[in-house]
Amino acid sequence: MLRKFAHITDCHLGAWRNPRLKEINIKAFQKAITICVEERVDFIAITGDFFDVNVPDLDHVKRAVDILIQARKNGIEIYMIYGSHDFSVSSVSIIDILHSAGLFIKPIKFEQIKDKIKLKFIRDRETSFKITGLSGRKVGLDSELYHLLDMESLESEEGIKIFLFHAPISELTPADIDHGGSISLSLLPKGFMYYGGGHLHRRIEYNHTLGRNMVIYPGPLFGSTFTDLEGTAKGEKRGFYIIYYDCENEKINANFIEINIVDFIFKTIDANNNTVKQVDDRIESIINHMEDPTGKIVLIKVKGMLSSGKRSDINFSKYEEKLLAKHALVSIINRNSLLSPEITQMEVLGSDIEEIEKKVLEERMALFKMDPGITDEKIRNFINTKLLSKHGELTAKKLLDSLKMEKIENETLNDFERRLVRDARSIMGV
Repeated sequence: MLRKFAHITDCHLGAWRNPRLKEINIKAFQKAITICVEERVDFIAITGDFFDVNVPDLDHVKRAVDILIQARKNGIEIYMIYGSHDFSVSSVSIIDILHSAGLFIKPIKFEQIKDKIKLKFIRDRETSFKITGLSGRKVGLDSELYHLLDMESLESEEGIKIFLFHAPISELTPADIDHGGSISLSLLPKGFMYYGGGHLHRRIEYNHTLGRNMVIYPGPLFGSTFTDLEGTAKGEKRGFYIIYYDCENEKINANFIEINIVDFIFKTIDANNNTVKQVDDRIESIINHMEDPTGKIVLIKVKGMLSSGKRSDINFSKYEEKLLAKHALVSIINRNSLLSPEITQMEVLGSDIEEIEKKVLEERMALFKMDPGITDEKIRNFINTKLLSKHGELTAKKLLDSLKMEKIENETLNDFERRLVRDARSIMGV
């Protein structure tokens, strides 16, 4: 008998401030679910970062719920784990609420027995496949859980098994992607038919044992950063997988389903040793000689060190508006990697905000030292475990992520401030 299920990940619904990008993102999810219904998959596995924040705008939640209901009405069960963007250490996530409403099942139940974590399996009613896994948390905090897994109980469980996770695997992660919080391939339990990954915004297939089990990262359906869009414009395919399993011959095959909602135009400008006037002229020339941008996402990436002048001297918004006037669907001129010679205190190169933040934190934490005058052992231990070196980077990143949380609709200012303080205290362990 041939069974099939879909694997979707990193939807990041609601990620974009630009309403057109936000709409394309939700349409990509709608198209994926429509294909799942048409293909009559047995079930759908979603491996984290379903929304971009743990408490998203309610209008986007409603649209996502309507799409999930479409699958459920067609008899398709949905299994979903947390991603690092879905998870909150101190407040209820929208994922918890949707799970309580019965829209999907969270296959992440476990019990702690002494110093081991014993995962529980959920049996899919249609296929009898056994599903379990671990969710993702902020800054790779989930990685330590893999060391505590009761491997014997996982590997001795009989039946056709699926393991869902949201973490980078160091051996499979491309060199150009940060390995922070990654786990080793050896930390995955053996003997599972399929290992469905999330978190890496890159499509990766790995035959764990040829023809019998696989590790797969589908990558995002659309993307949530300029880097994602740049990758798509350069030819990376976006979409999800339908996995076919021949129960009689115990063979597995993976079919990638491309989701293509809109076309792209991508241009780069190396502004090294250029004046502001030269960069202005080059952007103007690119726009004037560009192929018809009607209905397309136009990306222009400007990078390098100016010979004179400041980045702020260039009116990038004017050029973005000019592209929109030529009927581009969306226009983005990325200048995060464009530097001015006046910037001498800190040189930070990065293609997106997260990468820049990471490098800033690394540079600042490298300069932070403990005051030798501090003699209290408890204080010194706190500083060592929370504020120094890599510990300090993790703490700072978690605090920064917490401070990015926006005020929820109808939440009072006092409640919002209390929530921020509660998150900060939890992160600092005080």
